[in-house]
Amino acid sequence: MADDGPGPEPTPWVLGMIVTTACALFATFMVVGVYELIGGFARWLGVAAAVVVCGGLGWMLWDLRERPVWRWIVWGSLIGLLAGLGSSVALAVLGR
Repeated sequence: MADDGPGPEPTPWVLGMIVTTACALFATFMVVGVYELIGGFARWLGVAAAVVVCGGLGWMLWDLRERPVWRWIVWGSLIGLLAGLGSSVALAVLGR
């Protein structure tokens, strides 16, 4: 029997979750920041800008979700985009 070398490397769950959390927080703050910046003029325009940012970035990131290294960044960013969009809509409803 020939030895084909070491088996597959284990998945780095702890480091991956740290990267995912950091990307989610960054994306959330980015989308809320876009809303706050544009929503200062008109709330509906701020929500529209947040939808455009989330749609554009989400569409671009979706193709990278199955790559081994990028999956942590992509899933964290997608979660952050959804959280930021939800927060933007909630801020608009609350009148901020």
